[in-house]
Amino acid sequence: MKRKPIMTICAAILLIAALSVSAFAATSVQDQMAANSAAWWVAYNAGDTATCAALHDSNVALASQASSGGGSSSYNSSSGTWTITNSSGSTTSSSGSSNGKSNTVTYTTTSSSGAVSSTSNSTYTSSSISAYMDAGGTISGLQTSYNNAASNVSTTGNYGDAVATTAATDEVAVVKALLGLTDAQASQLQADLEASKQAYDSAQAAYNAAVLSGDTSAADAAKAMMDAAHDAAQDTRAAYNYTGDSSTANDGGYFYDNGSDSPSDGGGFYTTTITASYNITASSTSGGSISPSGTVSVKKGESQTFAITSSAGYEIKSVAVDGVNKGAITSYTFSNVTEAHQISAVFAPSGKVELGNVSITNSLGTSLNGSSIKSGYGIFATVSASYSDVTDLKLTMTYNFGSGSKSVTLQETSNGVFAFPINAASPTGSRCVYIPVETADGTYTLTFTVTAKNAAGEVLTETKTSTVVVKGNMYEDDFTGDS
Repeated sequence: MKRKPIMTICAAILLIAALSVSAFAATSVQDQMAANSAAWWVAYNAGDTATCAALHDSNVALASQASSGGGSSSYNSSSGTWTITNSSGSTTSSSGSSNGKSNTVTYTTTSSSGAVSSTSNSTYTSSSISAYMDAGGTISGLQTSYNNAASNVSTTGNYGDAVATTAATDEVAVVKALLGLTDAQASQLQADLEASKQAYDSAQAAYNAAVLSGDTSAADAAKAMMDAAHDAAQDTRAAYNYTGDSSTANDGGYFYDNGSDSPSDGGGFYTTTITASYNITASSTSGGSISPSGTVSVKKGESQTFAITSSAGYEIKSVAVDGVNKGAITSYTFSNVTEAHQISAVFAPSGKVELGNVSITNSLGTSLNGSSIKSGYGIFATVSASYSDVTDLKLTMTYNFGSGSKSVTLQETSNGVFAFPINAASPTGSRCVYIPVETADGTYTLTFTVTAKNAAGEVLTETKTSTVVVKGNMYEDDFTGDS
């Protein structure tokens, strides 16, 4: 007696379950078709006909699935819209609209009882981007698609409604896919960009009002606030390692600088180009330069060359790239940049001095190396020295022949060759130093020292010594010939 109610309840449960599954399946198909249709515009803007075809084929299969069991489906190629009827009598139709660079596709389902449900998707959303990638799209294609769409907006002036020009949803969805941002990073990026856009929107309203009232001062102040809001948006992008600049315009021309619909290339918010960029930090010590210097932003895949130049009196000591010494190179190029880098140059004073040969002779030019000289006679010096990038060069000889330490400064008589100055006591004007006649026999040390300053003001010095053997004196020689 109790079976009938139980069976009735079971049948009701099964019917509800079947209806739930059917509704779920229809909604799932509807959502996927909307994502595919929006993704088709991603591929279209990229010029990717193969992915366009793949997405359409996917919707053909989904429409066939939705209309199986006695329903029907048709596609209007001229309008790009679908009409699908399933076996229960529900009808789904699609429609599209454009808002700036974004195309929105809506699928509306009307059940046999008259209940209406709909789902929409737009060109650059996470789900449409996923559908585009699943159908064979590429990251580079996504970047091309978005940039082409934004460029078209700049060309046509179709900026869309207030939501399109103040929301950052599309840009953030694309950047998230291109740069691999986390959900938290994407949310923060969108919040930061939209804060700048709202500040810009408010400043623009104040600007327009000031222009209408003829208040030039207020208009200038509002214009400065518009510029500041634009700069804030650009700074936000830079913090996430991408740029909104293109080769022809900064930030896509969504910048109304005069309250009209005429964009200026000076900036704005919707970017013409989304390209990952990386910072290269270039630094150097004093004594030269690296160009460009400071923090240089380089777009992903591009190259950047740095020139290293020493100042007068300095030379390149080393150049380190990401901590690795590359030697004393004069330039370095980062090619196909895909990460941040550092380059630093170290310069050192290039000044050098070096003493060469020291030759001590008598008046006849005979070397005193290994032979002696009598006191009272003069000695002659020829000293070679090489030097470069120095100032205040000085070459001296110090000696002590028993009557106290003395010093004489040599003179450069030819390139790199030095000799004593002309001795005023010499009747023949010789470049010599006389050994006092009272000098005792012995070996005496002559110390030659060269000093100079490099470009940093540091004193460079080098010393060499020579010896002179004194034996006998000049009075032992007979100058008259009488002895």
